[in-house]
Amino acid sequence: MNKSPAEFRLARAALLLATAALMSCSAGPSAPEIPKRTSYFEVVRFFKTPARGSVDMTYAKQYIWLVDEEGAGMIYKIDPDTGSVLSSVTPSYGPPSAVCADGTYLYVAHGATGDVYRHLLEPRLEEVARFPTGLGDIRGMYFYAGTFYVFDQATRGVYEFDAGWTPGRWWRVGPGEEIIRGLARADGRVWSADWRNGWLNRHGELNFDVDGKFCTPGCHPAGLAWDGDYLFLGDTGSRRIYKLDLKLK
Repeated sequence: MNKSPAEFRLARAALLLATAALMSCSAGPSAPEIPKRTSYFEVVRFFKTPARGSVDMTYAKQYIWLVDEEGAGMIYKIDPDTGSVLSSVTPSYGPPSAVCADGTYLYVAHGATGDVYRHLLEPRLEEVARFPTGLGDIRGMYFYAGTFYVFDQATRGVYEFDAGWTPGRWWRVGPGEEIIRGLARADGRVWSADWRNGWLNRHGELNFDVDGKFCTPGCHPAGLAWDGDYLFLGDTGSRRIYKLDLKLK
């Protein structure tokens, strides 16, 4: 049936509005639409992230260290009070997929190979060691009590490694519909960012089962960093980093 010019204009306007709404919370062509929701935890502050494809964060030496898998990849050093970028380095091995720190070194995963690289924290993140893990798609990791815990999206498992990166136990995580982008221990609990569904997940420490899901202030959370008092949460949809108070709801 032929439409009048007025009907065409109305249909085109509706299409433009729908497209704008989708783009406002989309991190890429395959990103599902997640409606903007009120954060369950109080947002103390937020600032823009410099990364287009930020995937993970950690906190060390009083700074946020953010890894970006866009293009050749980048590691950013960020002031947690202002959001200012203090330095940035492109790793020699290619785009990073996850990051954590043990208080002395920065550890960065290379998603394409499953290797984890040890970096000096200053001055230019010199690469000093490489540790093959055998994992297919590392998307989050943290260090606690002498042990590394690494999430592999390919197998939906959290893997345990000792300080020399010798593997130990592992646990299956979730039913499979989550896309995890960030794993951290914060406020005495384990947390992950579910990029696909827009949740901040809380896990049990004995088996890593999800025992709580909490709304986030953005659309596609990616990256978690705990400074001892607050949890920093990255989001690729809004391209922001949010500072959350886990004690205030």
